[in-house]
Amino acid sequence: MYNLNKTILIEEDDTDTTTVIPGARSYDKYMSTYANVYVRSGVTNYSNDETFSFTTEFTIRYNKKSNKINNKFRIKYNDQYYRIIEIFEIETRHLLKIISVRKDYI
Repeated sequence: MYNLNKTILIEEDDTDTTTVIPGARSYDKYMSTYANVYVRSGVTNYSNDETFSFTTEFTIRYNKKSNKINNKFRIKYNDQYYRIIEIFEIETRHLLKIISVRKDYI
C-alpha cells in the first residue's frame, strides 16, 4: 500500500495564452495534499550545459479536485518544481499516480 505521508502543493498555470512574452508563466495555488513520493530515476545530460533530470512519481488520493489535474499544472515539493508528464488512475477512483520531471542546471 502507499504511505501518503509527504505534503505537496499543486499549482495551476494561469498564464494568459495571449501573453506577449513567450515562456513567462504564472501559477496559482490549486491544492495542497498528502502524497507518496518515489524518485524513479536520475539522468545526466551533457551538452552546452550540464543538466540533471529526475523522474519522480507522486501518488495522491482521487477526489473531485484532484481529478481535474492535467499537464498544465505543476507540483512543488521540498522547494523544487516538477513538471507533470502523465497522470493515471490506480484502482478506479481511489488513487492518482502523477509522473513528473524535475531538472537541475549546473
